[in-house]
Amino acid sequence: EHVRVTDRYGGESLVPFALQPGDIAVADNGYGYRMSVASATHQQADVVLRVTPATFPLETAAGEAFEVIPWLRTPGPAIREWHGWCAWEHQRYAVRLLAAQLPPAAAAIARRRVRHKAQTKGRMPSATALLLADWVLLVTTLAAPAWPLGDVLRLYRARWQVERVLKRMQQWLQLNQIRSKHPTSVEATVRALLIAWALQEEAMATIRAHLPTDTPMAPMPVSRWLLTGIGLDTLRQQVFGTWSQARVQTGLPRLRRFVVLSPRRREPQETTIRAWLTGRALVLPCIEQEAA
Repeated sequence: EHVRVTDRYGGESLVPFALQPGDIAVADNGYGYRMSVASATHQQADVVLRVTPATFPLETAAGEAFEVIPWLRTPGPAIREWHGWCAWEHQRYAVRLLAAQLPPAAAAIARRRVRHKAQTKGRMPSATALLLADWVLLVTTLAAPAWPLGDVLRLYRARWQVERVLKRMQQWLQLNQIRSKHPTSVEATVRALLIAWALQEEAMATIRAHLPTDTPMAPMPVSRWLLTGIGLDTLRQQVFGTWSQARVQTGLPRLRRFVVLSPRRREPQETTIRAWLTGRALVLPCIEQEAA
């Protein structure tokens, strides 16, 4: 439904997307603009956006500009929050600014990226750019009682799981190798590939359901990467007519040794995040009812 083909200059924006009331759009700083907040709010949805102060001006309740850089330079906790407003097309929107300081190792990597980017343009990085490299800045419209600061940060970090899905799609479906140059045929190709991916997800769910991977005493994680490949191969062979679903299920016990990973001390991130989001979905109505 939300497939749009643009040229390489097409900007990332939430405006073309039809959000539903209660949706939460989580996006990186490519979408971190006031128009994204306005678009989501008008559709009764919320946002969690990574932002850059220069492209996302904020203001106080009195309408005065809020200076983010001095706020970050002020000694204080490594995770902090400020409530204020942003304005877009003569309307104001209540937002929360969340700031989380990166660990020293991650901050050093971020500063190296800033320096490298500046050097490629033949200039020195500014002190402001180096300071901002130490922080993750988020703007959200989620209400504080239901979504405390720590939960919003965790929700944003969960976005990486979506990035991993996109990486799998790019590799397995070869999305970066579309031959056509005409927008209509490119869009048709992308839609066909997305349908193939949806069918693959269905095939993968069937395979996973029949894999003898878990026991009550020893849960065994499954390699989603390898399972995706098997799902696509299964779908491809079924289209060719050489495999049947029964044949796939018959061979699953032999596939187990290839797709089931060795036990880990820590639970896989995807499993942990899914469980947390499920718990949030169950708890949130109770929190909102108490707040009302």
